[in-house]
Amino acid sequence: MSRNKALPILLTTCIAVFWFTIPVPAAQNNSHLPKVLILGDSISIDYTNNVAQLLSGKAEVTRPRRDNHRAINCGSTAMGLKNLDNWLKNGKWDVIHFNWGLWDLCYRNPELLKEHGNRDKVNGFLTATPAQYEQNLSKLVKKLKDTGAQLIWAATTPVPENEAGRFAGDAIKYNAVAAKIMRQNQIPINDLHAYISATGQKHYLRPGDVHYTKDGYHYLAAKVATIIEAALGPVTMELWPDAPPGALGTESKDKPTITMHLPITVNSTRAAVVVLPGGGYHRLAEDHEGRQIARWLNSYGVAAYIVKYRHAGKGYGYPAPQDDAQRAMQIVRSKAGQWELDANKIGVLGFSAGGHLASTVTTLFDTEYGMAGDASDNVSSRPDFSVLCYPVISMTQWFTHRGSKRNLLGEQPDAELVKLMSTELQVTEKTPPVFLLHADDNREVWPENSIAFYTALRKVKVKAELHIYEKGGHGFGLGQGKGPVESWPNVCRDWILDIIAE
Repeated sequence: MSRNKALPILLTTCIAVFWFTIPVPAAQNNSHLPKVLILGDSISIDYTNNVAQLLSGKAEVTRPRRDNHRAINCGSTAMGLKNLDNWLKNGKWDVIHFNWGLWDLCYRNPELLKEHGNRDKVNGFLTATPAQYEQNLSKLVKKLKDTGAQLIWAATTPVPENEAGRFAGDAIKYNAVAAKIMRQNQIPINDLHAYISATGQKHYLRPGDVHYTKDGYHYLAAKVATIIEAALGPVTMELWPDAPPGALGTESKDKPTITMHLPITVNSTRAAVVVLPGGGYHRLAEDHEGRQIARWLNSYGVAAYIVKYRHAGKGYGYPAPQDDAQRAMQIVRSKAGQWELDANKIGVLGFSAGGHLASTVTTLFDTEYGMAGDASDNVSSRPDFSVLCYPVISMTQWFTHRGSKRNLLGEQPDAELVKLMSTELQVTEKTPPVFLLHADDNREVWPENSIAFYTALRKVKVKAELHIYEKGGHGFGLGQGKGPVESWPNVCRDWILDIIAE
């Protein structure tokens, strides 16, 4: 039967006979944990257990089940409309990760079940046309929005060429319909189709089947768990797989971390920024130069990764901060696929002494800091762009911030090391584009620091932008309520968006 021929819709009662179920453990009674519901077909059934394991201790993950705890295949959008109220009635959900698609675009013919099997794209009937799919999915989204949960749409996964009941490429057509609905409702999209397609599929798909190997389901689960974690709130992880280089102990102060703030938005730019708070290399200004900055970046679709690096307040000087910052860059770039980032849109942003640390990442990326002995070592730590806010730069000039120099390098540092850490001297043609920000009345970290770095960038014709406000002092963060300097986040946002658009 030609796929272009008008085809009747198969009744839900016919489809329901072929529900595919596998055992899924009952949800644990962890009343203190956020509640996550996964809705979808057999693809989601097979990754639900893996997602639950990845989010163990962080969220209670479940899906619709029968009375015997066997997982329910949510089937087509028509089946979803018939059963959704029943699936939702037993809980209040914090996050709902949902999909319908593979059943809707499937051709079936129950009359030929005994001879050919139910799926039959030659003699079968299309479950739902794109127009019917759009109508049904719109109704489902309205019902799901009424729950008040954070909704995440999972794009329908690919169909191979020789699949019995579906045409390769139809998933793209139905995903386009779904994407329009999600944009209208401001629902973020977990693009599992692109995620799998990027692998070439051969590694994970079963031959001639829309289903996956064991490794394939683990691969999908990692992607699903990551975006659910982001919806639940910031995720913190240790930077190093084992003891960090130069570790002085095994306490929490000896274990630097990176905290992930992913934008849960349909307007994601797929860009990311590693954020390095200031604090004179003796402490960290984790709120106004960390968490507030992450929220600002997330607001226009940029992921933020705040680094809690080692410093003198924890007993560490050079090269521990440089090791931690470069390691953070490598981790973010190496996991770009899992976190739905573009590996060529990874920047760094730092304030004050954190600005100095960002400037070392910006100029010394060819120096082997941050080596952990794992796969991330082979990933470039060079940022694609840098934002330096009232940064410490020089360690040799009259305007050196002596506290930062002492905390990083000690009382009597080697002259060559002092020169190496004077990052205006390390700028080359390979230095990425830089945005610099300072206040003229800053008497703690003099604006000459930014001017020196900008001058060095100009000499080698690296793209750069320098903004010096008349007033603002030091440590103004986003500058809210502090006069003209509060305009810098919008100016910087436009600069970042221009850079990542190139």
